Amino acid sequence: MVQRNADVAIIGGGLVGCFAAYFLRQRGQSVLVIERGTVCAAASGTNFGNLRLQGHHPAEYPLALRAQAIWEDLGPLSGENCAIKTSGHLYLGLAARDQHKLESIAQEANAADLAVDLLHGNAVRRRWPMFSDLVTGACWSRRDGIAEPTRIGPLVARLAASAGAELIENTRVTRVEKRAAGFCLATDGDLSVSCGRLINAAGAWGAELAGACGEPVPLFAAGPPLFEVHPEHPWDGPSLAAIDGTLLLRPGLTGPAVAGTFPRVKADLGSGRAPVPPERVGPALARLNSVVPGLGRLQAGRVWSGVEGYLPDMLPVIGASGTTPGLVHAFGFSGHGFQLAPGVGAVVAELVTTGVSETPIDAFAPARFADGAVVDDKLWREFDPELVAHFRQTQAGTAEASRPEL
Repeated sequence: MVQRNADVAIIGGGLVGCFAAYFLRQRGQSVLVIERGTVCAAASGTNFGNLRLQGHHPAEYPLALRAQAIWEDLGPLSGENCAIKTSGHLYLGLAARDQHKLESIAQEANAADLAVDLLHGNAVRRRWPMFSDLVTGACWSRRDGIAEPTRIGPLVARLAASAGAELIENTRVTRVEKRAAGFCLATDGDLSVSCGRLINAAGAWGAELAGACGEPVPLFAAGPPLFEVHPEHPWDGPSLAAIDGTLLLRPGLTGPAVAGTFPRVKADLGSGRAPVPPERVGPALARLNSVVPGLGRLQAGRVWSGVEGYLPDMLPVIGASGTTPGLVHAFGFSGHGFQLAPGVGAVVAELVTTGVSETPIDAFAPARFADGAVVDDKLWREFDPELVAHFRQTQAGTAEASRPEL
């Protein structure tokens, strides 16, 4: 048996875990990151690649803005070409009923000091003539960006390692034992780890440790259907998302453009896969062509999804454990983790070393589920019916679970 010691151990080697490791090293902590697979290869390496600021829940804006500032400084910080593009982001309204949502997005973003313009359909088409008359309006955020997850993940892992963090891959933590001086972790290999502080950054698998520590959360796994798209006329940006979830599109930076569509598909935590039914691609291409006919003929390439952890209120779990001193949670990012990751890493490093964070995170505390789950409307609109039915079953008896279909 190999025994290792560290000030801080991190379970989960995705972007959140690697950024946390980097910022902890800046604070003088010895750090060991334990990843069940390959670092930054799960949701961190398979997501849409959006550094989207607008459209966050109001409670997320301080964290999102902190994260974006780090993304914008990642090149000098890492000494590498990060290939991050400030593309801007458009939320598109495709029906009159979308106008109210667009107005709310713009109002909340501007209240958080993110400059967002509310545009009517004719103004959208004048600026981006490739759109059709289906576009009734849009929210335009100039600061939003895009990045290639398959490139960014290894870069952030190198950043953490170069700072002195040790990354251990293909190793699963099988038992966590709380001791007076910290924690003892057993693994499925010959490694045993003793640490003073522990971070739960296990993504879609994070609820297992939280539940074992007496902090159950209603996390479930899902994945957004994504595919490469090869248009006749190239798409250079901005990044797009329809309010109704029927299309996503962003330019490619080192390869083809990437498109997607909801509802999100069921994911399997055991295999770490989220299969996308092939029949999803045809309707997604047709919808994309009807909204952005200026792209010309479209051809789909590779199809994939990643395993992401979602909470019913579509907010993450971030904060010190209420039951286990020395444990900090940071998981369940509900599709927002790519953009939020560097800010979360900085916050977690603050919590571990000082007990407080300069960024407000009270809304993300695991204890918020003690009296039942508050459900965001996106759960009913953007997820596969099988996932919705499963959530209703597990939450039977609550007002949220018994609400009618929207």
